[in-house]
Amino acid sequence: MIGSPGALLDPRHEVVPFHGRAAELAGLARWRDAAVLRSVLLLHGRSGVGKTRLARRFADDGLVVLDDADLLPWHDVHAVLRDGPTRVLLVARGAGWWWSATRQRARDLHYATEDLELGPCPEEHEWSFATACERFADALDLPRPRVETPPCDTFYDVHLAALAAVHGDPGDHLVDRVRRVVSVDPNPPTTGRLAEDALAVTLLDNRIAPAPDALDTLLRAAERWPHVRDRAVELFAADPGLVAKAGIGPLRVLHDHPEVVARQVFDDPRCHGDVLPALLTQALLRNTDDIAARAELNGLLSARAALAALGEEAVQASRAEVALYRQLVDREPVAHRLANALGDLSLRLVAVRRNDEALVAAEEAVRWCRLLVTGDPDTLAPLAAALDRLGLRYAAVGRKEDAAAAVTESAGLFDDLARRQPARFRLDAAKAAHHLAARLFDVGRRAEAGHATRRAVLQWRAVAGDDPRYEAEFARTLRSVAALLASFGRPTEAAAVVRESIGVLRRLAEVNPRDFEPVLASALGDLGVLFRRLDRRSEAAQAFEDAVAVWRRVPRATVRLAEAWHLLADSAVTNEDARIGARTALLLWHLTGHGDEIRYAETLSLYARRCAEVGADLDRALAAAHKAVALLRSAQADPERLARAEHAVAEVVRAHPTRTPDLPSSS
Repeated sequence: MIGSPGALLDPRHEVVPFHGRAAELAGLARWRDAAVLRSVLLLHGRSGVGKTRLARRFADDGLVVLDDADLLPWHDVHAVLRDGPTRVLLVARGAGWWWSATRQRARDLHYATEDLELGPCPEEHEWSFATACERFADALDLPRPRVETPPCDTFYDVHLAALAAVHGDPGDHLVDRVRRVVSVDPNPPTTGRLAEDALAVTLLDNRIAPAPDALDTLLRAAERWPHVRDRAVELFAADPGLVAKAGIGPLRVLHDHPEVVARQVFDDPRCHGDVLPALLTQALLRNTDDIAARAELNGLLSARAALAALGEEAVQASRAEVALYRQLVDREPVAHRLANALGDLSLRLVAVRRNDEALVAAEEAVRWCRLLVTGDPDTLAPLAAALDRLGLRYAAVGRKEDAAAAVTESAGLFDDLARRQPARFRLDAAKAAHHLAARLFDVGRRAEAGHATRRAVLQWRAVAGDDPRYEAEFARTLRSVAALLASFGRPTEAAAVVRESIGVLRRLAEVNPRDFEPVLASALGDLGVLFRRLDRRSEAAQAFEDAVAVWRRVPRATVRLAEAWHLLADSAVTNEDARIGARTALLLWHLTGHGDEIRYAETLSLYARRCAEVGADLDRALAAAHKAVALLRSAQADPERLARAEHAVAEVVRAHPTRTPDLPSSS
């Protein structure tokens, strides 16, 4: 209830009116109104500084707000971003590596990113304390206290002091205030700042053990109370199984204690892609002096950072690994480890778009591998893998002939290894054949490329047939092969390959719809595009209709569903079906706040054309067509898109009996 002490302190109830923060509100307004399509802003600051109040004051219908965003599983935040809102406000107590990872994932989804740190406002404390005393006293039907504003760090501390004063205890210490407020609360909160402080004060008595059912509250309190951190370390050391019961976000407070939680965290599937394994590995590094061990840990840190989308941190760790192995290469037989480390560094540099540096690392890795070759499969396989990576690096910088030569040599080595040891190398040979096809197409050797493509499909089919664990990768490879064939003018072959991938994905989606229905829907969309390119209109429409049906079952896929309806409307057999499909796509775009403005404009234009074709909804169609032109001009879209939109205006005008053929001005 609102009259309880805990509820009075809850910032969501705003018992004390929001005030001040004019500069921060202005900054948030500038961010919200900036001329970028999508943007994410992190509002961060210490606990109690007023983040939630500010976010609630600023929030509106067009803004997605995620409070305590640092505690959410990364894939939940990613799912929100993937759904395409134009503005996302993340609220958290700190930044650090979790924000670096979130920022990179947001940028990969074409979001601009900013952060705003919220600091204390001591100049506001006197007014806030006096107002809090009045509001709390009135809510509790108690006398208003007449006391001076005590020194406080944050607004939460100010309000806690006011609440304690209302109850007759103007204590000078945070511990005394917490004890007083909790003692008079018949329904003490179980989450939030007051619950954390209450637990921290309770644990000042060493005779009281932390409750295992309040792990997340304990860990959040440990961020601010040193003695709570010590108690948390003791608790998890005594019972490592508690890691599985705690949230991954709160567990990050223990990242400096890898000896307590590292083993459980590394084995916990919830941590895959989170920054916590990387943080723990970094802590292990700080406690290791041996050069070889440090090199190995840097390699692990690089891999774990890369999994968590920490691109720059992964590069830094990989560089350190290479440097350490260089120190050892003349003293110990670690040349093969140096070669592997250089290969990994190349991958990390590609992830941060430093292709020239990646090429240098990949070339050196090949040189080291050649020095190690003895004819034994254990020395040939690393060379084959290094050549394959080098081919990708050459292709990335436009050296197509060099790329084809490197991958040709790699594919030949893997084919030889697969003949000698099929169980061990057949998968590598299948991957190399796929890469070879792409490189041969690049240099115009189409007959050889077609042969490599068919060989890749046959080899992958055998791999997946023998081991169902590879079916998902087989399906992905089939889609990639189809895209390759389509891009080089072989849509009929591409359609056959996509159909095979769809068959595999349907089986996988029956068992695991969450992971595979989105991929299945995308593959159906690929098939529809290919059929449309082949002028097989009814088959294209059926593929897009199937894609729509699957996207409907996928949570938080409104943007993708809108795109699927757009494609269906663009390929529908009858004009009326096309008009209805375009109208449905528009309704879905409106639900997403338009998402991609250019794609939204194209749907407006498509809807207008379809209405003109059937002579229906012409007033609405004309407004849609004009809006499409205006949006595309504002976004400086390419001339072809703009011309199509302007043509749609003309089509609607011609179909409209009361309109003259005018086009919107370019002003």
